[in-house]
Amino acid sequence: MKKSIFIVSLLAMMLFSIATAFAATEKTTVIDENYDLKSIKTLAIATPYYKPSALSVYLNENNRPNAPKLVTTDMIVQAAVDVAKEDGTGINVLSDKQINSAILNSTGTDITTLDKVNAKKLYKDNIKNYADAYVVFTFSNDSFVSMTADIYNAKDNSWILSYRIVNGKAENDTIENYNMFMHKFYRMLTLTNEK
Repeated sequence: MKKSIFIVSLLAMMLFSIATAFAATEKTTVIDENYDLKSIKTLAIATPYYKPSALSVYLNENNRPNAPKLVTTDMIVQAAVDVAKEDGTGINVLSDKQINSAILNSTGTDITTLDKVNAKKLYKDNIKNYADAYVVFTFSNDSFVSMTADIYNAKDNSWILSYRIVNGKAENDTIENYNMFMHKFYRMLTLTNEK
């Protein structure tokens, strides 16, 4: 009897340690306490800062059978838009291409042809016409895969909130992992809205 209780306890500890080893670490920092997150009805996605991991590039260049499909910024933006609809956030999410097209139509300037400094200025000057807030996703996939989402007020470009999630190792540089990040991001945004 003692032996079976010991074995069951040992198995429970192993399962718990495995579950926590793969759990994502999340941190939310509210910068502007006075901003009402419930006022965000339309959220624009700025073009993410993302570069595929060296491991993903290596595996794809050498046609390895276990190579994950290389992730692109377009795939990440599409995941952000799709997950917002799936999760029923009630937030209208606009892609970077939709915003770029709207800015082109209103100003006659193609933001994608400008250098980074001028493109950023044009974006910040015009985003208030299309969204209540915008989010800038930054991905890092060196030894761990992480995503930082910085949300800004579209009216005055002030920083509202920062969310960071870290998960797994460099081999988790996959669209499935980034989809999971987006689900957690929208869950955090919904929970923060309820407070």
